[in-house]
Amino acid sequence: MCLFPGNSTPLPTNDPTCAYWRKILIGVLAAHIGLIILDFLCFSWWDAILDVLAVSIAYCAIKDEDQYEVSRLLCYVMFMIFNFVFAGVRCCLFFAGVTPAPSGDKKDWQYYAFVLLCAGGTTFYFVAGFVAYKLYKSLKSVFQPGEGQGIIAPDAPPPGGQFGGGYGGYSPVPNENNDSPSNNSSFKPFAGQGHTLGSNGGSSQSRPQAATVQQSGAQRQRSSRVPSAVIDRLEQKARATRKE
Repeated sequence: MCLFPGNSTPLPTNDPTCAYWRKILIGVLAAHIGLIILDFLCFSWWDAILDVLAVSIAYCAIKDEDQYEVSRLLCYVMFMIFNFVFAGVRCCLFFAGVTPAPSGDKKDWQYYAFVLLCAGGTTFYFVAGFVAYKLYKSLKSVFQPGEGQGIIAPDAPPPGGQFGGGYGGYSPVPNENNDSPSNNSSFKPFAGQGHTLGSNGGSSQSRPQAATVQQSGAQRQRSSRVPSAVIDRLEQKARATRKE
């Protein structure tokens, strides 16, 4: 399943820690090829097939520089865990005398090659799994958005650019400098003066209104006094004419 094309999306990153563990894993894969040759020399066909699959998966996971396929990398880690367990059991059975070497009781070069395969293979699987897991942890620290969540690939930019329109797009808002928030030519920024209740602007507008009200009241009082003065003068003239 891990060898199928398009099984996982590569994650792009130039993190130096990931690049460091990638270089170490490349060296581990070179040593893994040597282990595969040792499997064939010792007629361990099943182990050789599993090791070929593991090396192919790890190569597909890190073949591109600054591109990592996490699912295949995890498959390689799982392969190394299983191989470590099975190699440890085989090593214990061989040194306990339960399982013989491929050459039997004859201690020739094939016998010592099998001893190296049992002891060295178990150690190698542990080291290879550790290096691959450290690379996975480095990738997780780069792409993990929060605690307790898995690795998530970075989102693709929306169509139309960073602030592209359309469904799901984002549009900028006007800032303090009254910059244009969009490419819409009908947009006009607000250029007036805002006022709130109880502010200085409101009191400055209420003072002229109060003055105009007072002036109109004084004019009304003056206009009401004119007829009474005329009536008083007419009464005085009438009294003067009666006395004469």
